[in-house]
Amino acid sequence: MLLLQEQDRERLAEELHDNIISQLNLIRLNLNDKKPEDLNRDLKKSMQLIRELSHNLTPPDLDEIELEDLIADYLDQINKNIEVIFRHMTIRTPISNPVKLNLFRIIQELITNILKHAEATRVDVSLRISLNYLILTIEDNGRGFAIENQSGGIGLKNIQSRAQKIKAIYKLKTQPEKGTKFIACMALQ
Repeated sequence: MLLLQEQDRERLAEELHDNIISQLNLIRLNLNDKKPEDLNRDLKKSMQLIRELSHNLTPPDLDEIELEDLIADYLDQINKNIEVIFRHMTIRTPISNPVKLNLFRIIQELITNILKHAEATRVDVSLRISLNYLILTIEDNGRGFAIENQSGGIGLKNIQSRAQKIKAIYKLKTQPEKGTKFIACMALQ
């Protein structure tokens, strides 16, 4: 748990430094050269990044929301940047809060990676819950990557750790210019 918290802190620091501070610094440097409406637009963009980061850090009230609704709410927020298709077929099966939270964090990590690196125009998310199994699929039409060339970044390690915690098995299928597909399956009994 401490390792995950430390990794989350590192990722937060990286996100603040690479995205938000960098954008705010550009705004500061261009104060005299840009029109007020352009500066306003840039500030709003920075505020949206901070809002998304804050939302990603705040644990949802898991007792009050079903997993498919939690996913749908999150995907609605990112739908502005990319076409998002969410399909779900669920049977009302009780899902524990640790499973909900870890699956939700896996989805956030995957979507963040898609938005940052994939150059995708579309992402398909599918959730199927039966009495005995849960299957999650996330697929994008982005540029993909060669798995053997990846050093196993923090994001992929977090996904692996979270999947292990909830006893989910997963597979990541990708290759350059062919997009990426993530499939996770876990028993619910």
